[in-house]
Amino acid sequence: MYRILFLLSLCTAFTWAQSDGFVSLMPKANLSEFWTTETSPPDTWSLENGVIAAKGNPQGVLRSLKTYKNFVLRFDIRFKTEGWTKAPKEWPNGGVFIFASKELREKYPRWPKSFVEIQGHYGEIASAFNGNLKGAIRFEVVKPDQHGPFGEWDHLEVTTHNGEVRIKLNGKEVNKGTGADPMEGYICLQSEGWPVYYRNVEIKVLPD
Repeated sequence: MYRILFLLSLCTAFTWAQSDGFVSLMPKANLSEFWTTETSPPDTWSLENGVIAAKGNPQGVLRSLKTYKNFVLRFDIRFKTEGWTKAPKEWPNGGVFIFASKELREKYPRWPKSFVEIQGHYGEIASAFNGNLKGAIRFEVVKPDQHGPFGEWDHLEVTTHNGEVRIKLNGKEVNKGTGADPMEGYICLQSEGWPVYYRNVEIKVLPD
């Protein structure tokens, strides 16, 4: 009986995993499976033991191959700790752009011309701004001592619906904005001055 119940529980878990609607954006062998590096200087990005790694310098973005409008984006982010001597007054930077344009600005770093930024910056994580987003908190949302220890993984979940953006940090909703314009575009991972790592990047497309 216990064996039957155990097998049933495994089947249920497997069915749920197959039907939750999320698609992994983590490459198996090459970043080009889901991303383009054309927006960054050479050697900014690499795939290291199943983790997407950015050198920080040179700066640039890793852009998704597809555009997205309404979705749930989940990912883990952490920074290299070795060599960082500015804490706690200053923290390293990184993060994700959503609704990003294909067109890039001319000056370095060549960020997209338009985007909403979801901060991964350790001291401002889950901050959101740009792209005409209204009502969202910018700068410190959660104090550094109230989320994952520096150098360990933090989990971000970003849900968008027709220009509304909701952000969860480690399972708790901490930020919200509305009115993003444009409300569709690419997803970009940032390399912004210090080594940063992304893992478990996955997305679920939502209906309009």
